[in-house]
Amino acid sequence: MEKFWFRTLLVVVVICTTGSVQKALGIEQGESSSETRSLAELLDRPKLSGNWGGLRDDLADNGITINIDALQSYQGVLHGGVEKNWKYGGSIDYEFRFDFQKMGLWPGAFIDVRVEHQFGEFINSDTGSILATNADGFFPLPDYRELTVSKLVFTQFLSESFGIILGKIDTLDGDNNHFAGGRGKENFMNQNFVLNPVPLRTVPYSSLGAGLVFVLPDVHAKNPAMLSMMALGSNGQPNTAGWDDDFEDGTTYTVEYGQPTNFFNLPGKQLFGATYSNKDYTALDQDRRLILRTLLGLDTLREDEGSWSFYYNFHQYLFTEENDETQGLGVFGRLGFADDETHPIEDFYSIGLGGKGILEGRDNDRFGVGYYHIGLSDELGTIISNRFGDSDGFEVFYNIEITKSLHITPDFQIINPSNESRDTAYIAGFRVKIDF
Repeated sequence: MEKFWFRTLLVVVVICTTGSVQKALGIEQGESSSETRSLAELLDRPKLSGNWGGLRDDLADNGITINIDALQSYQGVLHGGVEKNWKYGGSIDYEFRFDFQKMGLWPGAFIDVRVEHQFGEFINSDTGSILATNADGFFPLPDYRELTVSKLVFTQFLSESFGIILGKIDTLDGDNNHFAGGRGKENFMNQNFVLNPVPLRTVPYSSLGAGLVFVLPDVHAKNPAMLSMMALGSNGQPNTAGWDDDFEDGTTYTVEYGQPTNFFNLPGKQLFGATYSNKDYTALDQDRRLILRTLLGLDTLREDEGSWSFYYNFHQYLFTEENDETQGLGVFGRLGFADDETHPIEDFYSIGLGGKGILEGRDNDRFGVGYYHIGLSDELGTIISNRFGDSDGFEVFYNIEITKSLHITPDFQIINPSNESRDTAYIAGFRVKIDF
C-alpha cells in the first residue's frame, strides 16, 4: 500500500512539473470542451471532494463545518546522522466544528473535534536529532497507528470578550506562527520550527482540562489581543480520556498572551507564554516527543518536584501586497527557557525568513528558511555531558500550489546532532498535502 501511494505521488509530481496544469489540459491552446472545463473546475476546487452537491455549504450554513486533509512525506538521510534511510509516512486529519447559534441552539457556543490517523514510517530516529525532523511523525503520538481523538473541546463565550473552554484540549496550535507554524503541514517540517520545545516537559500535547479566554480589542491593531489561562492534566495523552489518569500525578498551569502589532503599518504578532506543573520529574523522564532519552540509553534517578518554562514567539511582515496583506515577506523567531533540573533542554531559539506569493503568478506558494539552536541542560551529569552537547539545525522549503487542493513541498535540512560521535546529518525530501 505504501509503495502504491508513493508511486502515485511520483506520477503527480511528474505531470505537474512538465508544465502548468492549464497547458497540460490544452486550455492555453483554446480548447473549451466540456470535459476540459470539468477537469479545470475540478483542479480549481479548494477541496478535492468539492461541495458534495451543495451539501457542504448547506452544512456550513447550519453550523457544521468539516475539513479533511491528508499529509504524505518521503524523506531520506543523505549523509551523517544515525542511519542512511529513506522512509515514507503521513497522516490524515479530520476536523469538525459545530456552531450552536447557526444550529438553532444558543449563541456563543462551539464544539471543536480533531481526529488523527498516522501511517507509514518517519526518519526521525535516523537523524540523531533531539527533536523530530518531521513533526508529522510525532502527532498524535510517535509510531502510533490507531485512530485518535486528540481534541474534543466545548467553548462558550459569555460575552464578546470572555469565554470558557472545557474538554480534551489540543495544545499544539497555541504556539502557532504565521511563517513557522501550521502543524508541519504548510510551512516547515522540522519540529523545532513548528513549535517551541521548552514547554514540552510540562505541557502535554492533548489532555483533559479547562480554561478561560479573554478577547481584548486593540484600536492600534486590526485583530484583537488574546489572553488565555488553562489547567491541564500533566499526564494527558491523545489516546487516553480519563480525568483520574490525566490528573493523577499533577496539574499543568499555562498562561499565554498574544498581541497583534502594526509596526510600520505592517502586520505582525508578539506572543508570550509561561507554564508550570507540580508533577514530580526526573531530567530524563520518558516523553515520546523528545528523542534524547532514546539516544542516550540512560536515565537519572534524581527527582524534583515541579517544572516550569517560559517562551516567546513573534512574526513580523517586512513587505505585503497592497490588495492582500497575507502575501508578502517577513521574519519570525522563537525564544525559550526551561527548568534545567527537570528538562533536558535548558534554552532554545530559532530565527528565519518566510513569505507567500513572492513570485509573479504564484500567489499561494509559500517559502521559508530558518535556523534553530538547542541548549542542553548542564544538570544531566558528567557522563552524559561528555558525550552530548548543544544542537542546531537549518531548514529551507518551498511549498508549491499545484492546484488549490494539492500542494507539494520540496524540503532540505542540515542538522548538527547533540551526539558528538555522529556526523552532521543532511536530509532531503518532499511533502504532499491534499485537502479533501
